[in-house]
Amino acid sequence: MRNRLITGVLASALCSIVTLTACSAPAGTSTSAAGTTDSLNIACSQQEDFCQKITAAFQKATGIKSTYVRLGSGEVLARLQTATGEFDVWSGGQAENHLIANDKGFVTPYVSPNAAALTAEFKDDKGIWAGFYTDSIAFCSNSKELAKLGIAAPTSWQALLDPKLKGHIAMPHPATAGVGYMAIFTVDALNNGDKTKTIDYFKSLNPSIVQYSKSAATGTEMAGRGEVAIAIALDSDCVKAKLSGFADLVNSYPAEGTGYEVGSVSILKGARNEAAAKKYMDWILSTDAQNQYADVPSYAAPTLPKATVGKDVPPQTTLKKVPWDLRKAADGRADFIKAFESDVAASSTAK
Repeated sequence: MRNRLITGVLASALCSIVTLTACSAPAGTSTSAAGTTDSLNIACSQQEDFCQKITAAFQKATGIKSTYVRLGSGEVLARLQTATGEFDVWSGGQAENHLIANDKGFVTPYVSPNAAALTAEFKDDKGIWAGFYTDSIAFCSNSKELAKLGIAAPTSWQALLDPKLKGHIAMPHPATAGVGYMAIFTVDALNNGDKTKTIDYFKSLNPSIVQYSKSAATGTEMAGRGEVAIAIALDSDCVKAKLSGFADLVNSYPAEGTGYEVGSVSILKGARNEAAAKKYMDWILSTDAQNQYADVPSYAAPTLPKATVGKDVPPQTTLKKVPWDLRKAADGRADFIKAFESDVAASSTAK
C-alpha cells in the first residue's frame, strides 16, 4: 500500500512536468488567445475554489478574460523549467518559491504601487514577489480518531513521534506541495540549521506517515474522513475542511514554534500579457480584492492592514513562529528535497 502511495505521488509529479493539465476556467468566464492584450493566464497555487472565484472576481473587476491552472508550488517550478510564456502570472505559493523562480530567471520584477501598504515581511523591495495572504503550519487532527488512540491533540513536533501514531499521519510531499517543504524548513529552524538532525527527525516520523500526498489539502480531507488521525497542514486548510462538513477536525500548534507562509504573487518572464499580469498584481494587492477572501471562502489572513479578516480565520499574530529566512528557505530547498526523497520517502517503499 505504501509503495503504491509513494509511487503515485512521484508519477503524478513527473506527469505535471511533461503534460499540460486541464486548464480550468471559472464558471461564466471565457477564454481568449494567449497573445491578446486583454487576456491573462494564471498559474494558481491555492485551493481550487479560491483559484476559481478570485480569477472570476478579477475578470469581473477589470474585464480582462482570465484562465488559470491549479498547480502546487513544486509543480509550477517544474513547469517553468519546460515552458516559457505558458503563464503570465504566478498567484499563490510561498514567497521562497517565487525567489527560486527568480533565481532561475523565470520572474520579471515589478513593484506594484499597492505594495507600499504592505509591511516589510510581506513584500520584496525589488518587486520579485509581494504577499497577498498568510497562514501557518498546524496539526490538523480528527478528535474522534485521537480519542480512539487515547492521545491528545499534539502540541509539539516530538509528540508526532508517539508510537501510537504509527500509520496515522498524513504529510504533503515536499517535492510537489510547498507545505511539505515548509514543514522540513520549520524543523530545520528549530534544529538551528542542523540538516542531519532535521532529516533524522523525518526518518523517525516516517513510520507514522500513511501518505505523502501531492496536494497540501489532501491530508486535511483524509483527517476529516478519519483515514488518518493527524495531517501536517496549513491551519487555513484545516478550518476550511472543518467548515465544509468535517466537524471533528481541530487545529493545534507546536509550542516550540511553527512555520508560516507568505502567499505571494509574481510576474513571470516571457509573459505574453505582461500588462494584464501587472494589473492582476495591483488588484490582488488592493483592499477591495483582499476584502473578498471571506466570501471565497478562504481562511488565510489578508496581508493588507486595512483588509477585512474573516471571523473564522485562525489568528496569526498570537502564534509562536520560527524565524523564517526566505533566502535560506529558497537556497536549501533542492538539497532538502533530494535528501528527503533518498533517505526518508524511499525507505517507505521497502515496507
